[in-house]
Amino acid sequence: MPASTLPASRLSAFVRAAVVFSTLSLSASLAPALATASTSASPVSPALPGSALSGAAVTVQKGDTAYSLARAHGLTVEALLAMNGLSTPDLQVGQVLRVRAAAASHTVQPKETLYGISRRYGLSIEALLTANNLPPTTVLEIGQVLQIPAAAPAVAPSPLAAPAPTPAAPAPARPAETATGDDWRSTAMALLGVPYVYGGTSRSGLDCSGFVLQVFAPLGVNLPRTSAAQARVGQPVALEDLQAGDLVFFDTVGRGEVTHVGIYLGEGQFVNANSYRKQVTIDRLHGDPYWAPKLLGARRVLPPVMYGSAR
Repeated sequence: MPASTLPASRLSAFVRAAVVFSTLSLSASLAPALATASTSASPVSPALPGSALSGAAVTVQKGDTAYSLARAHGLTVEALLAMNGLSTPDLQVGQVLRVRAAAASHTVQPKETLYGISRRYGLSIEALLTANNLPPTTVLEIGQVLQIPAAAPAVAPSPLAAPAPTPAAPAPARPAETATGDDWRSTAMALLGVPYVYGGTSRSGLDCSGFVLQVFAPLGVNLPRTSAAQARVGQPVALEDLQAGDLVFFDTVGRGEVTHVGIYLGEGQFVNANSYRKQVTIDRLHGDPYWAPKLLGARRVLPPVMYGSAR
């Protein structure tokens, strides 16, 4: 019977059946393509702090800090700041930061140590040893060339000293000194951005006196635990005679007692674990409306040889 002569009810059923058949056919033809697209999609990796522009740079996001970005990319705060030419750990949302630099090499100079070199490049001693296939008992030789991992900022060797020539016959290794006057500064800068935690004495969180201990303990300088006790060791220093490395003490509660301590950097600045800013940071000493009136005095705790190279 021609479709035009079918009753209206049978014509409607015929049209519905044709629509269902067409829909099923279309779904069957699309199924393989959808399955392929699903299986080929890459899994999503957990996001690191910062929005990655490439493997070498990130854009600072809301809530990011120099400390969190450095840890996420296997750097110290000092290395992150040096890599980007920054003098403070204060960041702005939208700021683009480099988090990777080209590999470099370093030629050991007189009096350099594994500790000092690793701090200079923002590395751990273990990372420096691993990159050079060296055992933990290694004693550096002057003129020895060390490979610096790519995660560290390349620093040009000092032009004041040339590598020592290779001796014609094997010679005993010349040990470097255990610490130099610049090591305290490198350690302090490496701790920039570490969170302030009352009672904290580790790199996961520090208070003001705990920060001082973290800086000076590796140099063999033994200090008491609290800021008030630290203000009773070493030699008193007149404020006009301050040198980099001196401890500076403050009364932050108005009772005439020491309640806070920092380390003088020179140029009118000091580094400290700041409870107000909630992190280790650099503040102005002279002329600052908050710190200047609260400054009580200073003490010298480093040996004279360290002050000689730290000015």
